[in-house]
Amino acid sequence: MNAMLRSLMVVVGIPTLVATIYFGLFASDIYVSESRFAIRSAKAGASVTGLAAILSSPMVGGGGQDTSVVADYTHSQDMLQRVLERLDIAKHYSGSDVDLLARLDKDATQEELLNYFKEHVLLQRDSASDVLTLKVRAFDPKVAQELAELVIELNESLVNTLSSRIEEDALQTARDEVARASAKVHEASAQMTAFQNDNASLNPAAESSAILGLVTGIETKLVEARAELSEKRAYMRDNSPEVVSIKNRINALSRQLRLEKGRVVGGEGQQMNNLIESFQPLVLDQEMAQQQYASALTSLEVARIEAQRKKQYLITFIQPNLPDQALEPKRFTEVLTVLLFSFLLYLIGGLMWSALKDHIGL
Repeated sequence: MNAMLRSLMVVVGIPTLVATIYFGLFASDIYVSESRFAIRSAKAGASVTGLAAILSSPMVGGGGQDTSVVADYTHSQDMLQRVLERLDIAKHYSGSDVDLLARLDKDATQEELLNYFKEHVLLQRDSASDVLTLKVRAFDPKVAQELAELVIELNESLVNTLSSRIEEDALQTARDEVARASAKVHEASAQMTAFQNDNASLNPAAESSAILGLVTGIETKLVEARAELSEKRAYMRDNSPEVVSIKNRINALSRQLRLEKGRVVGGEGQQMNNLIESFQPLVLDQEMAQQQYASALTSLEVARIEAQRKKQYLITFIQPNLPDQALEPKRFTEVLTVLLFSFLLYLIGGLMWSALKDHIGL
């Protein structure tokens, strides 16, 4: 019985006593600053009117991938270096007023400092709501709050940088397309202007249509004049002044008709046809270039709206608090934990010792 009591005191009593002394007298107070934030993007919802329009706002979508990026970045060397540039946390965590077990070694390597940083800057992600909870542990409440604010600020800068880069890449592609379409419009316009200057013709097709219209008009007048001549001859002599006048008009119209038809089907007409044949591809190229330019402008506007819709924002809805009391270490809980684990170890050791004695026949 004395042996069991001695073993119980050694296995359970001594660790519990040491834990009581450490957590009761030496363990430094740890202050925890907590905040919550999320990565969201503004997504325009469907068009609504009336009361629904008043009650609804742009839909806010989560950014799962960006949340994972932020979680990885928070515990990265890059984050640690940026924090050290603005806040001397190494000096704080390795201060002489911090107990030896919780203190950071002053000669700690970068990897050791990063591991210590991960232990004191905790980031938990709620997979259901995609909300991140940041808990920063420090030995001074002001340092805990400042470090939490700095971590959030750096994460927000990262999200803005990534979002702006994605937006700029998407818009740059659309801008390049607009520039190419604009160049095609200018090129087509230059070719059209050169053709018009070289051939002294603004629109050969329109000019040809005008000539054909003129021929049609002359033919109509000629038919009317011949009909009038036939009518007059029915009761007038051929040498009467009115009949002679009509004949002269018919002769003039006939000469004018032959002249205009010669422009259409003669040498000038053949030249006009060649001009039209060369002019039509230029018109088609210009119309296609203008359509492509209009389409590119539309695509640029759509890309701009889509980029704004997908833009990510880091929203901090619970700001880092300034703790007014130390939440850690939970001294009674820590001592009780040591006691329970020691007692379990004692029981397991006792069972193993009894089984060993039975096995060797003691």
